[in-house]
Amino acid sequence: MKVSIRHPFDRDSVYELTEENQVRVTRGVSYGLFTAEGIHVEGEIRQADPQLCVWICNNPEPPSP
Repeated sequence: MKVSIRHPFDRDSVYELTEENQVRVTRGVSYGLFTAEGIHVEGEIRQADPQLCVWICNNPEPPSP
């Protein structure tokens, strides 16, 4: 299950947790990769909401049945 959320104030930005526990932010065809603290790693999108990055990286997956 992929964890992702659309930013509540910037509806064009989608924040998605990667397998490396980083945050991929996409806006159309542009993307940026960020640490759990919101620090830029790569990509043309260079700013992200640090609070949303922390939240998505710390959101536990639901228990398996």
